[in-house]
Order: sequence, then C-alpha cells, then structure tokens
Amino acid sequence: MVVNASQIDAILAAVENPIRRRIIKRLSQEPSYPLEISKELGIGQQLVAAHLAMMERHGIVSSSLRESPYGPKRRLYFLNKSACVTISFGPHLYSEHVSAFESPPKKLSEDCERLLQRISESKKNGNLADLSKLVADIDEKIAQIENEKTALLYIRNLAMQQAAEILNTQALSPVEKRVLYFLLDEKCEDIERISTELNLREGIIRETIEKLKTNYSFTCKPNLAFCH
Repeated sequence: MVVNASQIDAILAAVENPIRRRIIKRLSQEPSYPLEISKELGIGQQLVAAHLAMMERHGIVSSSLRESPYGPKRRLYFLNKSACVTISFGPHLYSEHVSAFESPPKKLSEDCERLLQRISESKKNGNLADLSKLVADIDEKIAQIENEKTALLYIRNLAMQQAAEILNTQALSPVEKRVLYFLLDEKCEDIERISTELNLREGIIRETIEKLKTNYSFTCKPNLAFCH
C-alpha cells in the first residue's frame, strides 16, 4: 500500500534523525520502556522521551501504560508503522516512495505464496531453525531485487541523459522544457497536478502540452501508479 504525501513527510521527519533511527531499530526488535532504551543505547532518558513523543505525535510509535512491580505504572512504547522508504536522485532523476506493509497486497507472486506457506509450516512445527533459514532466504531475495533496481535506475538515468541532450538541440522555451521534463519523469498529463508541481497556471500548461504534441509529436502515456 502506498501512503499519502503527509504520511511520507511524517515518516521522513522521523527517520532523518540518527537517534530516532536507533530508537526505531531498537523498537523493531520488541516493545520497550524509555529507561530501557536509554540504558541500552547510551542516550539520556529525557532525550529518548522527547524523540518518542515526537514519533508518537506522527503515528510512528504508540504507547500504553503497564503495571510495574517497582512502583507507578510505566509507559511501554512499540512501533505503530511498517514502512519501506526509498529516495532516488541523480542528475536526471528524483523520486520518493514510501510503501506500508502492515497487510499483504491483494495479489502475491508465486515466490511470495511459497514463502507464506513456509511460515505456516514453521508455525505448526515451532521450529526456530526453519524460520531462521526462511528469513535468510527472504533477505537474499530482497538483495537480488535491490541489485536489479539499482541497475534499472542506472539505465533510466542514461535514457534521461540522452533525452536531455535531444532537448538541448530543440528550440524550446524554459517553460516548455520544464513541462516536458515533468511529462518524461512522471508519465502524467494531469493539468492540475502539473500546475501545482511546477507552480504554473493551468492555461499555460494546457497550451504548452498541445504545442509539444503538435510541433514535436510528443505523446505521454499516463502512468496510473503515479498519476494521481
């Protein structure tokens, strides 16, 4: 599931701080109390509490009061989100993508179906060794996908570099270039969105797109994954 822009901002705000990343990593293992986190990470308890409060406001973590054998109730913190954050940028590329995986997608590949079946079998057997092997296999699969993605980003950058070289040979105005780069990058002809992203009037956007289509035979097939 892809999260919206405000959720992306909240997640990025949380993970941009190295101390918060360390706290998130700790909470990824199991819920914990601020004092425990403070001792384990070697960070002042007040600072830990401030970072936890910030992340709780943004919905990254949640907390609940638990009974303590040593006195007053204590507040236990746990991660409230599962997210994958990807930011890619280069001379001819910028993209940001955050996806949540609290629940499985509607359609799974055959490989993922097999991995889910292995989880079911391990649960029945209660075998920690099987789960360890499963996690290792998943990590290997993710590494392969990341390597493929890196290669694709490199090739995409080459394609956009060639596109830029072609554009530099054309008699295009600065506005026309901005619009054309947006169309190439986003694969989207939504006038309202282009107007917002480029801070240009919708009439100018509409006129520019028509001119590009007429004079340069440019067509853009909308990418429904991004055009919203």
